[in-house]
Amino acid sequence: MKDKTKNIIVTLVFVTILIITMLVNIIKKDEQISIAERRRLEQFPQFSISKLFNGTFFENFDKYVVDQFANRDSFRRLKVETELYAFKKKDYNNVYEYKGYIIKNEYPLNEKSVVNVANKVKQIYDMYELKNNNIYFTMVPDKNYFISNGNLKLDYNKMENILKTNLPFAQYIKIDDMLELTDYYKTDTHWKQENILKVASKIANSMNVTIEKEYEQVKIADFKGVYSGQLALKNIENDEIKILINNTLKKCKVYNYETGEYSNIYNLSKVNSLDKYDIYLSGAVPILTIENPEYKEEKELVVFRDSFGSSIIPLLATGYSKITVIDTRYISPKLLKEYVTFENKDVLFMYSTLIINDSNTLK
Repeated sequence: MKDKTKNIIVTLVFVTILIITMLVNIIKKDEQISIAERRRLEQFPQFSISKLFNGTFFENFDKYVVDQFANRDSFRRLKVETELYAFKKKDYNNVYEYKGYIIKNEYPLNEKSVVNVANKVKQIYDMYELKNNNIYFTMVPDKNYFISNGNLKLDYNKMENILKTNLPFAQYIKIDDMLELTDYYKTDTHWKQENILKVASKIANSMNVTIEKEYEQVKIADFKGVYSGQLALKNIENDEIKILINNTLKKCKVYNYETGEYSNIYNLSKVNSLDKYDIYLSGAVPILTIENPEYKEEKELVVFRDSFGSSIIPLLATGYSKITVIDTRYISPKLLKEYVTFENKDVLFMYSTLIINDSNTLK
């Protein structure tokens, strides 16, 4: 009798929890975005007979229910903490925490991808006949480069050697020995602009260019980077977005070929966007130019870059009259002749090891 009563009580409690959970989720107002994950959440799918019978309605409904579940962030955090702390896993979906930094375990080395990057650089070199240009390339290490704590790592030396062997026409600028983990955000992929003036100076010196060294450091906003959503832990401090500004950069104008509009070198309207790192050169943009009216001579630079370039290129702007910034993840190199002439310009290829090791996004 006691077992029967206990079973009835357990069943009633379980059913009650299910009903309350269902009611809470029905009453709860749907969220549009997830700040933690920096993405838009699935909304209730539109219904149609065709979507019902081909299965897309229920497929989208499943995504909607998962995205809009009440107190979802707390459950996500509980799942991560259970796997890391209770089950003693070293990482969660290849992302791990080290001394307050969230880091992606980038591994193994994809040699085909590295060669693919070199081939794409060579295609641009041949297509635009850059043999008379000064050509440079550099690679930005990811945060995992700086950790030796039993974590798997890329063979960075091999990556470097493959690029140097396949790009004999370009001068390699080594910068990884100038960086350390603290130069990167705790919750994001990227490096901090306020910490990389030393890197900008090294690149400029290697290209026989002088850049300005005096800047005012200004905090713009608190910042939760992309990794904060992938590894939802309580003990990780927020980052801060800061900019380096001086009179020269205040006078620089940035032209965005996609929008056909000019903006300042820091797009502060992006402070309310999902990714506040986009204040640096407006984030993911196919092609733009930075014009520096303070530089009285005519000296130009073309930079092929990924997102790491967004925060360092403004620091190079003081050494040129004009910089053209190209992201071939979003524009085919074949189209560049409509926007760029390469004659008498320095050319810099700057990619992070994350892109070099996974170069399918490059056109």
